[in-house]
Amino acid sequence: MQSQKIYVEPEKKLPVSYDVDVLVCGGGPSGIAAAVSAAKNGAEVLLIERFNCLGGQGTVGLVTSFMSMSAYTGGRQVIKGVFEEFTNLLEEMGGCIKPPHLAEERPYFSVNRHEPDTAICPFDPEMYKIAADRLVEKYGIKVLFHTYITAAIMEGKTIRGVIIENKSGRQAVYAKRVIDCTGDGDVIAYTGAPFETGVGEKDGEEVKSPVSTMFCMDGLAPDTVTWKVDKSLAYGAVNLFPLMKEDEFRAEMTRVTGINPCSAEDITKGEIACRKQILEVLDWLHHNYKGTEHARLTKVANMMGMMVSRRIVAEYKVTRDDILNYTIFDDAISMNAYGVDIHNPNGGGCELYWLIPGHAYSIPYRALLPLEVENIIAAGRCIAHDGIAVMATCYGTGEAAGAAAALSIKEDVPFRKLSVKKLQDQLKKQGVYLGDQEPEKPEPRYIHISTI
Repeated sequence: MQSQKIYVEPEKKLPVSYDVDVLVCGGGPSGIAAAVSAAKNGAEVLLIERFNCLGGQGTVGLVTSFMSMSAYTGGRQVIKGVFEEFTNLLEEMGGCIKPPHLAEERPYFSVNRHEPDTAICPFDPEMYKIAADRLVEKYGIKVLFHTYITAAIMEGKTIRGVIIENKSGRQAVYAKRVIDCTGDGDVIAYTGAPFETGVGEKDGEEVKSPVSTMFCMDGLAPDTVTWKVDKSLAYGAVNLFPLMKEDEFRAEMTRVTGINPCSAEDITKGEIACRKQILEVLDWLHHNYKGTEHARLTKVANMMGMMVSRRIVAEYKVTRDDILNYTIFDDAISMNAYGVDIHNPNGGGCELYWLIPGHAYSIPYRALLPLEVENIIAAGRCIAHDGIAVMATCYGTGEAAGAAAALSIKEDVPFRKLSVKKLQDQLKKQGVYLGDQEPEKPEPRYIHISTI
């Protein structure tokens, strides 16, 4: 086999474009919350994003609702703080319908999906972009769009900054603290710290999480049934989410397996394969599904989505047992009421473990702290977990990471030595709920549904 060609890059002096307190890498839900939380605690913050807007999967990925039973459950809200501030702003702008108001005129979902109308928040992704701009501007956060992070600046096991590339060229950014909100754990991977990918092993091979590309349609009947299992479809079901206008729906109905989230070639294959499926799904709907005979494609996401890519190896990993037993950790820094959602890595269908409405579990600070590297903390999809990838939860872990970054600078201690009690006290001042009023654990513990 021919050896791979190698190019030795010449030594080059790079300008240091920014030297900040807190560098937030990635402007999705966790990045927005991390930046705002750090700024609230007096830090100078730089937020870097590779696309042209904030919001991540919520905007670029067209995941047009804060998912059921993550922030709202049993008529109460368990993820507050920056998430509540942002959704209040978005609602004031006419860009979302919060759960208490959602079912006033008609049911949101047309069938029982074990997802109560009181527990989901649909939003307009275009208004989301503008609301996010307003929120970070309010707190004086510097944002750089169209910017890629290409390397970590290391001193031994300590990260001191990153190398970025954009239209201004290749530059260095220094920071006292770094927060990885990239979703894929890109920056932590650049540091050399250990991470996990995939969703297990089969026959000695790593099993990859499947990918899907969201798309939107109009021209549907308002009473179109939003969920129906059909194993002739690649996704395994009709899965529709009503949007802000009466005849518009978002579809999560593409499914491609075997994609390595750390391979540019695989990601490209996945994007093309998912887009190919969209027209096939649309044609199937036209001929086979009541209410969608006149459906018209209006938007295709600019980024496919996956539940799992890289996840850090941390001081603690939140397990399925922790989730299904409603664990409240001593070092809790956020809550979640979303259960375990396993997308079949071998084909269509999902396996779901829904939590009982009215109950939630906590996420520990330790799950945000990567091993073998200092000065960096994770938030969002890339923390150590067995299923905590929904967007409202990312706001919660992002807010905790931002506060931890700012407080660790004030206290002049590394993340691992920061007083969890001081962090929790500060989060509570910011309106964060940490599970001190949870009811007794329910029996049965969860609702199990499998469409595989």
